Amino acid sequence: MLRAKSLFIVTISSIVVFILIFVNLKKSVEKDYEQIEVGISKSIYKLINNEFHSSYSNLERLNVDWSKWDDSYNFIDSGDPKIREDYIKSNLVDTILEDLDLNLILFLNDNGKIVYQTSSDDDSDEDLSSREVIELKNEIEFHKQKTGMIAGKNNKILIFSNLGITDSNNSKKPVGNLIMGYFLDEKKLKTLEEKLGIPFNILGVSENSKNPYEIKIEKDTVLNKFYIPTLSGRSIVLENQRDANILFLGKENIKKYIVMLLINFLILIFVIYIFMERFIVKRLRNMEHSVKEIIKHKDLGKRLEINGKDEIGDLGKNINNLLEDIEKMKKRLYNLATYDVMTGILNRHIGLEKLNKKFKKVKKNKGTLIAVFIDINNLKYVNDRFSHEEGDELIKNIVKTIEGSLLPEDIFLRFGGDEFILGFDRLNIAEVRVLFNDIEKQFEEYTKNNSKQYKTSISVGMVECSGDDTLEEYINLADIEMYKDKKNKKKLPERIYI
Repeated sequence: MLRAKSLFIVTISSIVVFILIFVNLKKSVEKDYEQIEVGISKSIYKLINNEFHSSYSNLERLNVDWSKWDDSYNFIDSGDPKIREDYIKSNLVDTILEDLDLNLILFLNDNGKIVYQTSSDDDSDEDLSSREVIELKNEIEFHKQKTGMIAGKNNKILIFSNLGITDSNNSKKPVGNLIMGYFLDEKKLKTLEEKLGIPFNILGVSENSKNPYEIKIEKDTVLNKFYIPTLSGRSIVLENQRDANILFLGKENIKKYIVMLLINFLILIFVIYIFMERFIVKRLRNMEHSVKEIIKHKDLGKRLEINGKDEIGDLGKNINNLLEDIEKMKKRLYNLATYDVMTGILNRHIGLEKLNKKFKKVKKNKGTLIAVFIDINNLKYVNDRFSHEEGDELIKNIVKTIEGSLLPEDIFLRFGGDEFILGFDRLNIAEVRVLFNDIEKQFEEYTKNNSKQYKTSISVGMVECSGDDTLEEYINLADIEMYKDKKNKKKLPERIYI
């Protein structure tokens, strides 16, 4: 009787405990898996958004090749019809839009009037109407000297670059603007999908873009809405739907464990209880605790401790593999957002942000920050004469040479193209000049040992940031000083400065 009562009590207690464990475990595990799915969706958004910014950079580089060109400058500046006719015949051929994969090219003069235009609409295979071109021009001109994306009045999405037209040395005052752009049509979206391996489609344009994404999990499906910001203040709404594979895997494994537990529970309660506690529940609890700790501390470097070669072990391995993939993606996204891809130094956005923080700190402590603006001479000559690959090697070698003379606390960033900015708070301006004298001597050695036998150097402008001006104003002053240095160096024999 006592055994029967004990068995009854143990049975009822075990059933109650089993139910409680099942309910709490299911709720906790599903919540953790949902958080992982949310994390994947956020990573997908960052990947798509970064790809858009990469598209902007590629288009801007294309625009720079045309807008920072002597022939383009003469085309706009000269009133000679023969010069303009020759430029159009030589460069703006009928297939120019198709060759450059663009939908719109506009050359504007100083007054904003269109000197030359060519446009097309891939959706209708017809040229844009004059009214549509004027509307796009007016919308783009509102964002002067910018590259980005706008949503027009008809909700057509245009990725464009609007840059001032100047000479190859970028030393003359711009005589107008060059606008290049293409519509984000189905063909472009398909190319983007294939490149990223992420299916999505455009839902439209939204006026409200407070949140960059909306993530909704329905059963075993994750529905994502991504809001990609544009320069016009609105956002492009992208929809992405994918299977919640991690959440589905968690649910399926929970079902398997419950069936197994119920069958064995009827055979031998005590054995099942020990088996559950030792080989299943305890392990799942450890995994649950590990997942919670990872989420709580946001430490993607931690991994689950995996024991056994069963479904739980496979689940733990899958979670660890997922965490490893997310960590790699996070590091990759961080590097893409922080460092310049070619040179490895800080990019413009993060570099200026760090430099501004140092500037404010130095200013608060009543110290002095030395801002140095650097421009590489002869780069266009090297690109044209020896190829862009050689030009890239030149940039990397110059950056490596400069880095060798810096300390970790110095701020070194790529401002754009062949322009760089340095910030020192450990040296005064005289010491900085001595430092760059040594650096230029190293460039002379590089020139002597260069198998291509071209000469190279840098032009440098430096200012003391100790007044009440903003960092941007001091950088502009350093830029002016750099051009003075470039002008002086042009007078030296046997050198070409571009």
